[in-house]
Amino acid sequence: MRPPRSAVRLALAVVMGAAALACGFADVFRAAGPEAVIITYVGDTILHRDSTVPFRVVVEAGGGEVPAPRLRVTSSDTSVFDLTAGQDSLWAKRIGSATLTIRVESSILTGNAPTLAQSLKVLP
Repeated sequence: MRPPRSAVRLALAVVMGAAALACGFADVFRAAGPEAVIITYVGDTILHRDSTVPFRVVVEAGGGEVPAPRLRVTSSDTSVFDLTAGQDSLWAKRIGSATLTIRVESSILTGNAPTLAQSLKVLP
């Protein structure tokens, strides 16, 4: 016994709909605009004077990690801590507090670029 035509059509419509969603067809109808960008500082927030401490920054957009994002990283007070030449470590110079500012740079972003301000302390 063969299934009725309406059941076959319904099954075909369900399969085609699932295939369209899997291919990202729903993105066509999503509202235009920038994706949410999340910046996460991964490293110590307490540094010890005269030490060099590595850190990492994770940038996520649209639910996934952005590979090799372009970042501008600065210290609010370079006499407290500064970045090493490779900008992958912090050099703690003297006791105090300062802010590490991490900004995502992109030619696609106009206006206010996503920024994270991370407070760090240097102790003896």
